[in-house]
Amino acid sequence: MEELYRTLGYKKCVELTDKYETLWSILDLSDTRKSAQVGGVVLEGVAKDFIREFLPKGLGIKSGLVFDTQTKKMSPQIDGIIYSGVPLLEFTDAVVVEKEQVKAILEIKSWVSQTGIFGEKSGSSRDPNTGLAYAFAQRRSFLPLGGKYIFFTFELHSGSADADVLTRLKEVCNDYAVIIRWEPKKEQKPNIYNFDNSVSWLIE
Repeated sequence: MEELYRTLGYKKCVELTDKYETLWSILDLSDTRKSAQVGGVVLEGVAKDFIREFLPKGLGIKSGLVFDTQTKKMSPQIDGIIYSGVPLLEFTDAVVVEKEQVKAILEIKSWVSQTGIFGEKSGSSRDPNTGLAYAFAQRRSFLPLGGKYIFFTFELHSGSADADVLTRLKEVCNDYAVIIRWEPKKEQKPNIYNFDNSVSWLIE
């Protein structure tokens, strides 16, 4: 069974990379100014369509907001919410759901850099409370007990060793899915699809 998910994860990574590269090829052909924000919206849709394929019956996924009925607070915008039941509000591409309905919150990126993973530089060191850690901190309180914060990225760029990257990812999110890990040139290793079998895990 493990081999099945490993194979499926790899194949899906190749498929998602093709879609990712097709989008940027189309943007390169246009005469208008490139918009990372527009590209990000499209890739969020690609990621959510992929996840939707494997969701159990009764769960939905859309971008939107989470409302905490106890604190009467609304979350920041969330790239992807996996939820159960009927949303408080539902639109074509977005929902507003109660905190109790949330199964997972997804942070979706087209790519993440060293700064995003380890934090912004502050003097000779990095501030570990910035980057992905900051994004999680802003949304953590909108996860119910047992809910997961999942980081999903199409590309991961980091000059740090794989072990350090994985340790840090496990510190800043509950789970992660990395389509392709661009290895540092100094490592002289091939780029990796389905980094740490993370996409296979997400499917399973």
